[in-house]
Amino acid sequence: MKTVTIKADAEFDALLNRLGTTRSRVIRDAVRNYQQHLDREALRQKMRTASLKTRKQALDASADFDAANADGL
Repeated sequence: MKTVTIKADAEFDALLNRLGTTRSRVIRDAVRNYQQHLDREALRQKMRTASLKTRKQALDASADFDAANADGL
């Protein structure tokens, strides 16, 4: 395993010590959780983009239907 060094002020060091596990474990878990957060945010943005596209298509189809319905046939 590689060694990673971080600088921590006294308050952060005390927090790490109170967590009841190794500092390495805390940092590994934090980085993994952050990566999952980034992945979820990227997926959320893709879903939002797809939703907006679908909404526009539905509005366009509705407008086409209304126009066809109003043509007097």
